[in-house]
Amino acid sequence: MKTIDYLLTFDGKIVLIVHKNPDPDCIGSALALYKFLKNFKNDIKIISKDEPPQNLDYLNGFNEIIVNNFQDADLYVLIDTPNVKRTGFDNFNNKNILKIDHHISDDRYSEFDYVKIDAPSTTYLILELIRSYNENYLDEDIAECIFIGLVGDTGSFSYSNLKLAFEAALYLANKGYDLSKFSEKYSRNNSISRFCLIKKALETLKQEGEIAYVVIRKHFYDECGAKKYENFGIVDYPLSIKGVKVALKFEEVENNKWKINIRSKKGINVQKFALHHGGGGHENASAFEKFGTEKQVIEEVISDLKEYLKNF
Repeated sequence: MKTIDYLLTFDGKIVLIVHKNPDPDCIGSALALYKFLKNFKNDIKIISKDEPPQNLDYLNGFNEIIVNNFQDADLYVLIDTPNVKRTGFDNFNNKNILKIDHHISDDRYSEFDYVKIDAPSTTYLILELIRSYNENYLDEDIAECIFIGLVGDTGSFSYSNLKLAFEAALYLANKGYDLSKFSEKYSRNNSISRFCLIKKALETLKQEGEIAYVVIRKHFYDECGAKKYENFGIVDYPLSIKGVKVALKFEEVENNKWKINIRSKKGINVQKFALHHGGGGHENASAFEKFGTEKQVIEEVISDLKEYLKNF
């Protein structure tokens, strides 16, 4: 594949950049590619605008991620990131950029971009790139990062894009990697502050027919001593309610600014709904932002969503 050939033959400093508030797929993809490229290159770094999730701190290379400190480079690789805006950095004027991603976006940066919107995760794409070059460079650290991305971006293998995800997991299992060990380390490494945040979010839980939602207010983080990344996966709780087809998480980012994560069960495309509201994502997992008071934003979004669901 020309993408991996380009990366391996590139003569200069390479920086891998993840998106704001990085999730398991984003971190897993960056670390897997980083570990692979380190077999050939020394001048390579990973940077993140925000602190990566500490429940992933056991992954090899995690402590080498540089936080909120833009690094000079000859090539920037956007990981699991549709455009430079999503990185949170604004230092990209006239920079050499390529991206490896699975999100819908019109942004293109290089003939060497590697984008497949049907991929279940960006770690799936990293696995493809490594296998296209030489699968013997796959090791346990890389395999674990790839698997964690698959788990994270498919809702623990519960979304609709599962065929390729299961194929990738089977490939790793057939290579002799212990996926149950990977899964246990990932799912049983939570902090007490995360459970405090989950508790407070679930206290706001409301159901309106086929829709259920939770709210995370800014002060929850202070009261729990929780970090932003610890809200990952909370939106899946209301989705697990019997009869609910769509779940949302309304997170207060700052005064009158809200990030809305939306999840759906099979057969309901929430990506189109998110795109209509200026966001994006995947068929069963998307996000967008809204401005207004908590009451205004929730009423507007729920009202629009009820109309939207009449199409299904």
